[in-house]
Amino acid sequence: MKVTAYEISITQRYLWRSAREAIPVQHALIVEVEQNGISGFGEASAFMTAHYNSDLDRMHADLRRLAPVLSGLEPEDPFAVWKVLVSHLPDSPFILAALDTAVHDLRARLLGVPLWQALGLEPPTDVRSSFSIGLDETDVMVTKLRERPGWPAYKVKLADPGDLSVLKELRRHTDAPFYVDGNCGWDLAGTLPALEGMRELGVELVEQPFARSAWQDAQVLKEAAPIPVIADESITSLHDLDACAAAFHGINVKPMKAGGTTPALALLRSARERGLRTMLGCMPESAAGLSATGHLASLADYLDVDSVVLNAVDTGQGIGVDAVGRVTLPGRPGSGFRPDPAEHGWRVRPVDAEVIRPVRHQVLRPGEPPENCAYAEDGLPGARHFAALRAGRAVGACSLYDEDPPEGRTVPGLVPGTGRRLRGMATLEEARGTGLGAALLRTALTHAVLDGADVVWCNARTDAAGFYRRHGFRVAGDPFEMPGIGPHLFMHWSPR
Repeated sequence: MKVTAYEISITQRYLWRSAREAIPVQHALIVEVEQNGISGFGEASAFMTAHYNSDLDRMHADLRRLAPVLSGLEPEDPFAVWKVLVSHLPDSPFILAALDTAVHDLRARLLGVPLWQALGLEPPTDVRSSFSIGLDETDVMVTKLRERPGWPAYKVKLADPGDLSVLKELRRHTDAPFYVDGNCGWDLAGTLPALEGMRELGVELVEQPFARSAWQDAQVLKEAAPIPVIADESITSLHDLDACAAAFHGINVKPMKAGGTTPALALLRSARERGLRTMLGCMPESAAGLSATGHLASLADYLDVDSVVLNAVDTGQGIGVDAVGRVTLPGRPGSGFRPDPAEHGWRVRPVDAEVIRPVRHQVLRPGEPPENCAYAEDGLPGARHFAALRAGRAVGACSLYDEDPPEGRTVPGLVPGTGRRLRGMATLEEARGTGLGAALLRTALTHAVLDGADVVWCNARTDAAGFYRRHGFRVAGDPFEMPGIGPHLFMHWSPR
C-alpha cells in the first residue's frame, strides 16, 4: 500500500469567525493511499493545531515516522488497519483520520462500490445540510443568510447567549429553524436566562455552549434546557460517550476530530443505541475529506456538511450540496472524490516536469536558453516533480531523483540505493516569504521518506544554505564552485 501526501490551502467566501477564532486561510494535507493503480483519499486540516497536534510540520513528521508501518499495511480490512494506526497516533486524530478515511475509500473503490455500501449502511437519500453563519457584524450575517435562502436550517455562531439581537434580525428573513453554536464561549449564568428567548425565536438546538471541562455546568443546563443541547468539543471518542450521555441530549460527530471513518461510525451507532441525538458535522475541509463524511449521513438526525459551499476554492469533485442544502454523492465507487489539478485549493502537488521548467528558468537559469532547464534525469523512472501553486499557477518547483550521493560524499548510515537527490528547488520572487518554499520542501521530503528514502541530498547554493539548515539539512565538506552557476555546498537530510 503506497501512501503519499499533498498540501492544500482553502480560503472561504467570507472570513470564518467563531467565538474562539477567525480563520482567513485553512491549510491542510490530502493523503492518498494507492494499490493496484487505484487510490483512496483522506484529509487532515491544520486546525486548532495545539489541541489536535495538527500543524503541518507535525503531520508531515508523523507520516515520515510511520513510513515503515504504512508500507506493510493492506487495505482489505480498514478496521484492522485503524487499530494499528491508532496505536502509533494516539494524540494525532487528524492525520489518523486522513489515513483511515483514505483506506476505507480505497477498499470501497477496489470493491467497485460506494463507501456507504462497503460500510454496510443504508444509502443517504433525501438528506439536506444546515448552512453555517459565522460570527460577524449583524448586517454581514444577514447578508450571508439572504444569499442562501431556502435551506432547512441555519447554524448560527453566537458569542454572547444573552444578546439575541442577531437572531431577531435573522428571523426577519427566514422561517427555517436555527441551530446556535457557542463554540465553548458561554457560561452557565448567561445561558440559562437566554434559553426561553432562543426557543421563541425558533432555535431548535444549542451546540457546545461551554468549555469541554465544564461537565457539571453542562449537566445543569441539560436538565433546565427547553431545547436539546448537543456536544461537539466534548465528544472526541467513545471514551467520552458516558460523560456526554449524562451532560447532553446528543453529540456532533466529526470524522476528522474523531480520528476517521472507523471511530465516527462507532460513535454514531453507539449514540443511537443510547437514545442520543446525532449530528454529522465537518471541520474546515475540502471535498477530499468531506465526500467520505457524506456516506455516513443515514446515521445522523442532523447534517452539517456545508464546508464545500463555504469554500471559495476546492481540490476536486465529490460531495455536492446544492443551493438549498440538498446533499448528493457522486455515482462513483468509494467516496466518489476525484481530484482536479485545475482547482485552486492545491498548494503543493506533483506535476510533470514541463510544468515547472519555466520556474527553473526564471530563478535558476535566467538569461540562458530554456532548454538548459530540462534536466537529463527528468524522464528517468522514479523521477518526481512538485509545484508550489498560487491560484493554480506554478510559482515554485523542485524535483526528486532516485540517486545516491556521488562518490566521495559520505553520508553516515546511508543504505545503498536509498538516496534521493533534490534538485531544481526554486520559488519565484512573488512567492517568497509566503511559506510556499517551506511547503514545497516539506512535501518533497515526506514523499521521499514514504517512498523508502533514507537520505535526501542536494548541491545547495551557498546563499540558500540557511533555508535548508532550518529544515534539518546538514553541510558536509567545503564549498565548491559549479561552473557558470556559483558557489555551492553539499547538504543532506535524514528522517532519523
